[in-house]
Amino acid sequence: MVTIFTAPLATPSQLSTSPSQLVGIPESVEQKLRLVACRLIQAAAILMELPQPTISTAIILLQRYYLTTSLTASPLLQTCQASLYLSSKLTEHAQKPRDIINIFKYLLSPASPLHPPHLLPKDPENEDGTPAAKKKSNKSLYYVSEGDYTALKSLLLSTEAKILRALGFNTTVNLPYSLAFNYLQSLGVLSETSTPSSPPDPESPSNPLQHSKLISTTFAYLTDLLCSPSQVYLTHHPHELAVAGIYLAARDHGVKLPERWWEVWDVERETLGFLVVVLRGGTYGNDAKKLWIVEEGDFEEVEGGEVVAIGAGSVEKEVERLRDL
Repeated sequence: MVTIFTAPLATPSQLSTSPSQLVGIPESVEQKLRLVACRLIQAAAILMELPQPTISTAIILLQRYYLTTSLTASPLLQTCQASLYLSSKLTEHAQKPRDIINIFKYLLSPASPLHPPHLLPKDPENEDGTPAAKKKSNKSLYYVSEGDYTALKSLLLSTEAKILRALGFNTTVNLPYSLAFNYLQSLGVLSETSTPSSPPDPESPSNPLQHSKLISTTFAYLTDLLCSPSQVYLTHHPHELAVAGIYLAARDHGVKLPERWWEVWDVERETLGFLVVVLRGGTYGNDAKKLWIVEEGDFEEVEGGEVVAIGAGSVEKEVERLRDL
């Protein structure tokens, strides 16, 4: 049964020498841009109230695409938009191109919380030097004219076609979330027990509240893996990822599981150990550091965070700067 849930895996050569690195983009810059892509897709999907499977599918499609295409050949912003657009159709939550274009325009505007504060325009002042009242609406900051929309829509659709051709129209994405839930049920940790004579312990694994915590923690680990620099969604099958998420969630909540339970689902101890290390290692860089995103500008370290520019010209400028160091 496990073979039903297998997924196309990347080869070691694809991971060690990506197309972006072959054209001169340093690995550090490539990893930053991958993280920015994850953040942008997640933020856009949340604003559009899309479910987690749609978000995960979009991120995985984008990661697969950049195994065959460089960041210079396919700019990040258009690829993020096209990946989310394609994913929304594949997961039966189809969105209009205009909605996706408007959301990404907002996320990269000064009105967005992703915009670096030190680059925000200063508030206008009255003649006496006091701050003027803020405008009731700042929609002009992310307004998309009809002409711009037509051009951006054409670019979105052409990028979607490039993704489909690069993937050989193989858009199957098997996610570990439903598998993890089924595995938890099979392990018996979600089973309701008979009503005890005394009030249940809130920290007991048999408590319904603890069931919810165990599931949510497992799903949180699986979601964190989407932004892992190891790109484990491209190198491991869904059942392996599900087992790793359950293993760490059970340890976090003190839930005792049978010995060597992972072998029931054909997961080797070495594979489980590697995924646990990846999960414990977190995502790209320092999670405590704030990441701000602009379309055009400079890559720069600022107090408490870092600014990443995703425009093609900005990426080329950063690559040239690193070469001159």
